[in-house]
Amino acid sequence: MVFSKGLLRRAGLIAGLSLIISGGVIAALPSLLKPALNRWLPDVLADDGSARVLISHFSWTRLTLDELTLPLADGTLIRLHALDLHFRPGELLQGRIRSLLLDEISVSMPADTAGKVAVAAASNAAANARAGFNQPVEIPAFAQWLTLPADAVTVKRLLFQHPAFSAELSAELTPALWRVHGDVHLDNQPLPWQAELQLQQSGDWLLMLAEQQSLLMQVYGHIAQDEHDTRITLDQRVGLAALTARLPALAALADQPLRDLLVKADIRLPNQGVLPRDAVLGAVTTLSTQPKAMAGGAHWHSGAWLLSLTKATADAAWQFRLDGQPQRVSVDDQLLGFPLTVVSSQQLTGSCNAELSQCEAEGELLNAVSSAQTALASFSVKPALSWQLDSAISLVLPTDLTTTADASALFGLPLQDSHISGELIALSDPNGDWQISSIPGFSAEFGVSPQMGWTIPRVSALLLPQLYVHGNLNASRADERLSIDPLTLELKPLTLTTAGTRETPGSHLHLADNRISCLPQNLTSGVRAQCELALSLNKSGFDGWPVPDAHLTGPLTLVLDEQTGEQSLIADLSLKAALNQAKLRLQLQQDLASGTGSLQWHLNDMPLNWSSLNLPEMTGLTGVEVLGGGISGQGWVDWQPGEQGLSVTPDVMLRADNLSAVYDSTVAMDGWNALIAVRRPFNGDYLIDAQVSGNSLNPGIELKDILARSQTRIPADFSYALAEIQEVHTDVLGGRVHMPLIRFDTRKDINAFGIELEHIQLAQIAALEANAEVQATGTLDGVLPIVISSAGPSVPGGALFARSPGGVIRYKNATSDALGQSDQTVGLAMQLLENFQYEQLQSNIQYQPDGQLNLGLQFQGKNPDFFGGQKTHLNVNLEYNLLDLLESLRVTQDVVSKLENKYQ
Repeated sequence: MVFSKGLLRRAGLIAGLSLIISGGVIAALPSLLKPALNRWLPDVLADDGSARVLISHFSWTRLTLDELTLPLADGTLIRLHALDLHFRPGELLQGRIRSLLLDEISVSMPADTAGKVAVAAASNAAANARAGFNQPVEIPAFAQWLTLPADAVTVKRLLFQHPAFSAELSAELTPALWRVHGDVHLDNQPLPWQAELQLQQSGDWLLMLAEQQSLLMQVYGHIAQDEHDTRITLDQRVGLAALTARLPALAALADQPLRDLLVKADIRLPNQGVLPRDAVLGAVTTLSTQPKAMAGGAHWHSGAWLLSLTKATADAAWQFRLDGQPQRVSVDDQLLGFPLTVVSSQQLTGSCNAELSQCEAEGELLNAVSSAQTALASFSVKPALSWQLDSAISLVLPTDLTTTADASALFGLPLQDSHISGELIALSDPNGDWQISSIPGFSAEFGVSPQMGWTIPRVSALLLPQLYVHGNLNASRADERLSIDPLTLELKPLTLTTAGTRETPGSHLHLADNRISCLPQNLTSGVRAQCELALSLNKSGFDGWPVPDAHLTGPLTLVLDEQTGEQSLIADLSLKAALNQAKLRLQLQQDLASGTGSLQWHLNDMPLNWSSLNLPEMTGLTGVEVLGGGISGQGWVDWQPGEQGLSVTPDVMLRADNLSAVYDSTVAMDGWNALIAVRRPFNGDYLIDAQVSGNSLNPGIELKDILARSQTRIPADFSYALAEIQEVHTDVLGGRVHMPLIRFDTRKDINAFGIELEHIQLAQIAALEANAEVQATGTLDGVLPIVISSAGPSVPGGALFARSPGGVIRYKNATSDALGQSDQTVGLAMQLLENFQYEQLQSNIQYQPDGQLNLGLQFQGKNPDFFGGQKTHLNVNLEYNLLDLLESLRVTQDVVSKLENKYQ
């Protein structure tokens, strides 16, 4: 086929025009798309159309974005202003641009979003740290760290708005230098902070925070890399004093005397390896302090801590050491009344394997307390720590505390010195189970100063034996999170003594093993402690008197509840004493807030026998030899504070059954019973009601079938006692002695009462002196007035009368014959008394407190064999010492031996 030239010319023209038109369309395509992008992009970026996009220029080499507003679903708002992007199409397809210039970008975040972001970031960081722990890591070449998809990125203003702070920064990023700098504004700070962040292509880097001329934090270092390792050097300085005063999150540390934190480190990481296992490290951290006044009148003077961490090779273990240079704190005398200085130092060394899966450490913490250059106390702890990944962590804390006598004197304690030592063991596992124990407990020794004349040897005690506190940190119930076994205090045996004098013998108290164990229970607003007492006293002596062995045991409950106001002490105790012969039950209730309380007690039947009670010394001390019988009792005692002091209301009863004894080998008593009740009706006077009866009382003249009832009244102030003894009667000498009423008032110097005598047999009176060989018959009645004074009892003038028809007196023996021959008048009297038949007999009686007895006898009668039976009046005066007479009668009748033989 042949084409003409014209046709070819027209075809070429059409093709050229097509190419021109196509090129023009392609060249104009970005401009053609710009309106569409401005219209479509807001809908694409936000479904609700709240986004805003304004593109002012779009070509194949440049994009100019005047404005971009992008609200996010969480409330965050992002705005861009004046973004200028230069690129080449070919480079753009390779992911690179020529330059990026941005006048302003702002990010505004609401409070709830900021909180969620912080929590999520912390959670993700922890999760990433756990996931990447000891996992293979590849570190890229350092040249790639500063690689950018552009030759230059410039952000003139980078604005960040957060509820806690805002930032206005600038950023310049090039392959040779990354730099971010500007101001950070904290909401609670009047002045902005200047921030500077640099990373250079040479490997130098810098991070700095400052407030005008005050440097808050500075970190600089260098990064170097070869084909095998990456080396990082770090030099950090943190102004803790300035930061804690400015950051709300560190407000709790603002009162602490912190000054600077310095860190120097040299780190070598393999470019390909497992971290942290293969890391090599040498680091030193120093925490320094500054003098500062602290709360409570304390003053911090000096102190610093140095922590070193090293790992010499990739296969080596981690080594760490903490040295606490002496810290000195003083307290002025306004708080305690005297100055106090505490000097502390610490040392801790340890190691971990390369994988950081197992660590061990040990150290020593020393504390010394002094006042005015005088040593008061020292306290040391030597911890030992063992930890293993996914296993239990254990901490052993050997502890030693020593105090001096000067410390006790300053604090007003009755101690000469003290020493406490022991160890705590703490365990915790990944499941949250934890425990603190001290199986042997803490041994303690105290030197105690003499108290009230008592000499106390060194006191040995065991504190918290079998200590066991445990729980689970993840448990939902409070009793599962924290559970405590009973806390125990054991006191070792010791003896307390007092020196004796000529007048007073010494005393000695032999304390046996004593123990108190308490189980504290958690209350929402206080403390409840369930305690068990086990207190023991071996046989002892007090001022020459024996003290029986005693054992006090039983539960005790202490409640201190701030919410309900309950402050109570409740005890249910058992007291056994004197070889378990005495058994006493006690129930105590005490309101610690009001001071009111009550005591209920019960004493089981207790045999009264000095030997069975292991108190044989009592016979010599009291002069009483108890031969048989027993006592028992029970009652209730209430008390409450009042205007006049503590008011006590008793309602108790004590009884003695079949009591037999000998007093001073002079008085024998057999078959005695007593019932004594003490009460206080309506909180008035104390009333003591008693009833006493006995088979026999023999001081030389035997009294039988004795009975007495009494009531004693004592006022609340115990200023006096008024006793009324009623219905006292006894059989004696074949008759009866009766006392209708005896009133004894301690307020009176002299008390008096009368005794009635009935049916006294003269034959039994004569029989008292069997050796006198006097025979007599007749019955006597009479009244004796008794007067009791400070000198003792006396009878000023009593009288006895013989009942009608009288009786007979016969006195005829060798003694009467001798008396008759000595004097004519006496001889006549002796003849008359050989067979004297009396019709009337009267005896006037006088008795003095010293025992002197005077009898004035008046007889009217006759002797049928004398003067033809003529009536005769006979007057006889006799003087005796009644006490001597009774003594002779006791010896003659062998009263004591007879009663002792009865109970053998």
